[in-house]
Amino acid sequence: MLLGGVVLSSCNDDGPDPIIDDSFYSQVLGGETKVPDPMNPGQQIEQGFLNLRTVVVNTVTTIATNEGGKYNSLQPYFSVLLNEVGRGETTGLNMLVMDFTKFLAEATGARNFSYTGLDMEAAHDPARNPRMNGLINNADYDLFIQAVVEGAAQAGITDNAVLGPVGQLLESVRAPIVQRGGNESLDLYTRLGGSGLVSDPQNPGQLIEAGYIPLRAVVTETVLVIATNEGGKYEDLLPSFSVLLAEVGANDLSGFGLLVSGFSNFLAEAIGAQNIRYTGLNMADAHNPMVNPRMTGVVTESDYDLFIEAVVEAALKLEVPMSIIQEFGALLTSPGLRSAIVQG
Repeated sequence: MLLGGVVLSSCNDDGPDPIIDDSFYSQVLGGETKVPDPMNPGQQIEQGFLNLRTVVVNTVTTIATNEGGKYNSLQPYFSVLLNEVGRGETTGLNMLVMDFTKFLAEATGARNFSYTGLDMEAAHDPARNPRMNGLINNADYDLFIQAVVEGAAQAGITDNAVLGPVGQLLESVRAPIVQRGGNESLDLYTRLGGSGLVSDPQNPGQLIEAGYIPLRAVVTETVLVIATNEGGKYEDLLPSFSVLLAEVGANDLSGFGLLVSGFSNFLAEAIGAQNIRYTGLNMADAHNPMVNPRMTGVVTESDYDLFIEAVVEAALKLEVPMSIIQEFGALLTSPGLRSAIVQG
């Protein structure tokens, strides 16, 4: 147990050996002494646990309020939590506070608290923890530790005798928590908003992942750019969309909705979404008229270049940053995807 220790000491040879708790939790944090719980009137709480919980609450609040943009780079990891709190939901916040506090309490020697959550590696892996967005790198973990120190200072804890061992504890779990190299970018889906749920602007009363909204917007705008075909710029692409355009002309938007959701799902999964999966035809079959009856004619190299041009035009209309457009361009021009789609 980190920073924890219980020793036996004999005062005399006649009675049982008293248990002396010399753990960091007991000796420095306040231990098991019961005090009023400021968050739960009428209830008691161990002083050591209260001190740790106060630091944890302050840390989360410090990151969430993000005064002066100091913790901008930590915001994406907390997309789920921050959007919940924004909707007035605090269950996830309370769970995070209790889990992190129990982890610290057990690690510092508490005898009445045990952390039973995911191990540190799994807890910080979006593939295994749906509440996590993105993989952490060393720089962001350093910033998180800085937030803990700031949270402790807000609680009046500034003594190195306390901060030093807590810092050592946080350093001891750096290896399983940090899972992204310094030269690796945070996945694009997380940077677009991630899996935090927000109100769906197209469907009042429903929630949607924040990272999905800009994808769907670009896909929708791309189809509209091609369909409106201003100045005949996309004339060569219209035959490929003849089924769709005929449906829309007859006020049947079902195919349009399927195309937008299918392409959006494909992009979302490709750029890092964990909860959204593309379940349609593979790209080769989807663009093969012999397999997909909604496809008329095969896509040529020039057609595909023109389609990418339409995507770029749509993204620029929506004021998507050029750096993001370039990342999408790299995906769309990747050899595997291009060769599957271009069949003529």
